[in-house]
Formats: sequence, structure tokens, C-alpha cells
Amino acid sequence: MRIEDKLDILANAAKYDVSCASSGSRRKNPGGLGNASPSGICHTYTDDGRCVSLLKILYTNICIYDCAYCVNRCSNDNPRAAFTVNEIVSLTIDFYRRNYIEGLFLSSGIMRSPDDTMERLVRTVQMLRKQGFNGYIHLKCVPHASRFLVRRAGRFADRLSVNIELPSEKSLKLLTRVKTYASVLEPMEVIRETIAETREHRRRMRHVPQFASAGQSTQLIVGASPESDYEILVLANRLYHHQALKRVYYSAYVPVGDLKTPLQKIAEPPLQRENRLYQADWLIRLYGFSIDDLISSETPHLDLNIDPKQAFALRNPSLFPIDINTADREMILRVPGIGLKSANRIVGLRRKGRLRVEHLKQLGVVISRAKPYIHCDGLPTTQWTGAIAPTSPPAAKQPKQRSSAPGRSSPLIFVTDGTFEGLLTAIFEAYVRKSPPDAIESSDRDQLGLFERRITIATDFGKSDRVWKGLKKHLGSKRRQMLFEAYLSGCSGVETMILRCVWDTIPDVNRPINQTNLTSFIQIENLSHKVRREAHRMKGFIRFQQTAKDHYFALIAPQFDVLALIRRHFESRFADQRWIIYDRLRNYGLCYDRQQVRELRLNAAELESFGNENIANEQLCQTLWKRYYEAANIRHRNNPRLHVRQLPRRFWQYLPEKQT
Repeated sequence: MRIEDKLDILANAAKYDVSCASSGSRRKNPGGLGNASPSGICHTYTDDGRCVSLLKILYTNICIYDCAYCVNRCSNDNPRAAFTVNEIVSLTIDFYRRNYIEGLFLSSGIMRSPDDTMERLVRTVQMLRKQGFNGYIHLKCVPHASRFLVRRAGRFADRLSVNIELPSEKSLKLLTRVKTYASVLEPMEVIRETIAETREHRRRMRHVPQFASAGQSTQLIVGASPESDYEILVLANRLYHHQALKRVYYSAYVPVGDLKTPLQKIAEPPLQRENRLYQADWLIRLYGFSIDDLISSETPHLDLNIDPKQAFALRNPSLFPIDINTADREMILRVPGIGLKSANRIVGLRRKGRLRVEHLKQLGVVISRAKPYIHCDGLPTTQWTGAIAPTSPPAAKQPKQRSSAPGRSSPLIFVTDGTFEGLLTAIFEAYVRKSPPDAIESSDRDQLGLFERRITIATDFGKSDRVWKGLKKHLGSKRRQMLFEAYLSGCSGVETMILRCVWDTIPDVNRPINQTNLTSFIQIENLSHKVRREAHRMKGFIRFQQTAKDHYFALIAPQFDVLALIRRHFESRFADQRWIIYDRLRNYGLCYDRQQVRELRLNAAELESFGNENIANEQLCQTLWKRYYEAANIRHRNNPRLHVRQLPRRFWQYLPEKQT
């Protein structure tokens, strides 16, 4: 059977397993191929809006078991196939070199016996590591496999998983004669114990090899059996605490194949229920909610019409409203419309001044949802319902936007050469003059103001270095980096925003330190966030094309100038191959020669020549990737709006999977 046909069959058979995260591991690259990003990277999105980060395939879909919920059960009339070890290794490395994937997710049907199948899976990932592959590997353990093979698997894989599938042993026995809770919980316990042992040994001896550094996970099928949401969440909570699981995944049951099984009859996959379970799971794991806060045995199902946090707020009116400027982080996280990032930013920014409703909007808070549950400067007190309205403290008077020099008759503009060092030099001059300009602009501005006074600031690297070091002292490394990221946005007026942010933070003799303007901080944070998000997308959406042996080329057109932010990522990840990443909008790129990265500029003819190479292996890889992308999509779940939101159309022209 051709490799393309095997990939179709075995990717299609694996797509219902949703355990496809690629975060939590810090595997480094000693000079070969690949590493593991602790934050995880999504490389594309299928038409149903689900991310594709890993090459998710089965070793084989041949199975001796007849589990009613499984598409690969032996009684299902499906075409059968099996990869060889070398085929999986070759596919993974070829896809990874082109930045199609973050790593490998490998599972399998049971061929002859659990131990025989598990041994094949372990041999495959061991071969990948021997080939110098340092990318992320998620290996699904086979129930009833021996402890020795499970422990051996964790030496090569970043994450292990054992799918519990159904929320109760009664349902499991009804739908499968072989799989039991004991066969699932035993390998989970082996993984938990070995992770704990390895962590303890590494505290004493640095060179002890890692074991499943990204932990373990499992999957529950929703809607195939009659258990309630309460039973599902109680089981998930027990697994988090007793087995130290990183994630429990919920998969809406999709009827597949011949339906002559004892499964519940459903008209369509319960996607809304799956979504509510994920929301409740996140609230319990990350937001500090308990199960009793969200659901009870008396009302065992989550409300499908409103999300669990909103339902909690409506059931507990006595807890609200809360004062955004004084409430602790735990209570802020319980407000609908405020997420983890917004809550952290609120707690951080209110140390510098009182937050107003306009600040919350700029921070990304969904005001329409949060408004009934918060008190904040700028909001009326008559809005409260269901609780006694607190007495409002007088709103803090915001500092007026004043001219930096009251006696100045015309706007003063500092003109720089457009570089970041030029901007830092201009900031230095503003402090020397003890009066900031009205704006900082680059010399390539198209239209000049009629009454502007323009002073050209020559870039001085000595002065810029002094400012850069001073910013670290007064702002810290993280906020200083945010200024640089905001500058990379290239937005109109960003140099002036950075000046105002610095001027509002670092005091001078003419301004009291307590008159901080929060707006300048928020503007810089928002720009920095947009640039980092674009850089993160580039890490996933860049597609390398092989142009010669060990030579790869990628053409990009990012919204912001992010090459400086992704340089180290690709230098570390693809240390054993030569590559070029070229920004066609800004007409420069990065070139790596296995030793160092340097900037590169190409003329139109040179740029055109890179896309015309006809390499057979490259064409085969692109064809295989398109086949895999199609096979990974679950048509029952198609969601075009979510797909476009996750994968904006501006990226499509550079993605092989989007080319017809």
C-alpha cells in the first residue's frame, strides 16, 4: 500500500482522539533537529476550528478488540493499514523540517497483544530519538501493557496518556468486554509514581534523564453513555488530584461506522455540552472554583444556555458587585467577562493608579458582561441588582493631558532616523532638556505640519545604551521588552506612545511621581501583546520549502516586523539545516548557515528563483501534508467562522494545505 493511502486511513482513524496539546515540556536541542516549546504552538487549523499541532496518527487501525464507541473496533467494516517504524520516523522528520508540525502523537489499535503493540510504539519513538529528533512526542499507552514498557515509553516521550473513555465502569463494561477501570488506572499510577520518583532523583542528580516531562492526560467521551455532567466533573477532579493529570479532554461522541451497538442514540454530537464541560474544567483548574460552585448532584447538568461562570454569578448575587480597585484576584476572576490575563493586568496596573471603566475596555474586559458585577470609577452605582449597592468612593481625578511645555507656541517634534536606537537617543535628549517633545517621528514622514518646530536628533549609540540600561533599572526587563515589542508594531505614533510611557514612569524634577497616566501603560501593553501574538503565529504558520539538500526557504508577510522576535526560536529548533526566512513586505530576511544567523536582502529576481525549484521529495511532502490535513478534519464539527478566526485568510497564500 502506498504511503499516501496509509496516511489517509491512519490519520482519519486517529482524528477522534483530541489529546493533541504540545505544551508543558522544555526539551532542548543539543545541535540536531527540534526542541519542545513550553507554551505549545499550533501550526494550522482544520475546518472545524481545531488546532493541528502534532502529526496525529495510529501505528495501525487493526484491532483485536470490539469496543462499541471506537471507530477501529474489529466489527467495523473499515479499510485497514499499518505503518512501519521507518515510515513514521520519515514522515515525522520530513514534516517537522518544513515546520508543518510541533511533533508526533502516536497511538494504535491492538494487533496481537497489548505488550506486542506497546513494544512497537516504544521502538518507534526510540528510533526517532536516535535519529536526533528532539521535538515533542505524545505517546498513548495501551491498556493492559506491562509496567516495564510503560516506564520505558516515558524515557522517550514528552507526554503519556491512557484514555479512560467513559465516565463509569458500568458503561465501560457495557460497551467493551476487555477494557476495565483497573486496566486504565494501573498504567496511570505507574506514570504518576515514576514522574514523582524522577523529579526527586533530579533534585539530587542533575543528569538523571527526564520521564514524561509534560505529564500525562486522558480523554472522556461525552454523550455515548448516560452519565451526567456532575459525574464527569467529579471523575475528572479525582483524576487531577489522585493521578496528577495535566489535562482531561472531553470529546463529543460522533457515531461512526455500523451502529449495531448498545450506545445511546443521539441525533448529533453534543458539541455545546462538550464546550460547557471544558469551560467548567478550566474554572476548576485555573480560576479557583470548586465543583460545588458550578454544579451539584441535585442539578447534575450544566446550563447549555449560559456559561458556568455566568451561572455562578447569577446564583450568588450577595458576592457582587466587587470593587475592581480593591478586590483580591480570586474575586476578580469570578466576574463574568474577565479572564486570567485581564485579571493579572488589572492587579498589576492598579498599583500605579485607580482603574476606570475606559481602562477596563482597553485591557480587553468584556464590559457588557462584567458591568452588572463590578464597581469601578466611571460606572454609575444605580446599576446594581440583587445586592445592596456599596457607597461609592469619590472618583480619582485623572491627570489632564497637558502640553509638556506650557509656554510653547508651536508643537515641538523630535525627528529620528527611524531606528530603535534613534528613538532611545531622542528619549535621552528629552530628559536632558527636562521637557519632552510633543511627538517623536521618523524622518520618512510623508506630510509635515505647517507650524511644527522640528529638531533632528542624530542617533548616538552611547546615549541609547545608557537609556536602555536605565529602562531596565526603572521598569524591569519584562516591561522594557514590551517597549521594544510595541516599537516593532510600526503603528502610527508608536514612538510618541513609548516616550509618554517612559515619561509617566520615570520621574523628573518637573513632575510628581504620583500623577501616573495608566492609559500610556495600557497602550504599550496592548501593542506589545499584538506583536507577540503575531510572532507566535509566525512560529506556527511559517512553511519551509526545500530548495536543495539541507537548504530550506520560507516566504512570509507578517503584519508587524517580528523577525527579531522569532530569530532565536528557529535558530534553536532547526540547528542542523540551512534556512532562510524572508519578509517580503519589509524586504529583508534571516539566513542561517548552521553557524550563525545574519540579515539578508534579495532582489526581485533572486526572490523569484527560490520558488521555482522542482525537488521530488518536496512535492511528495506537500502532497502528503495536504492529504493529512484533509484526513484530520471532522466534518460533523465544521465551523467556518471559528476556522477563519483561528487561521486568518492573510496567511493562506503561504500554507500548502490551503493551496488547491
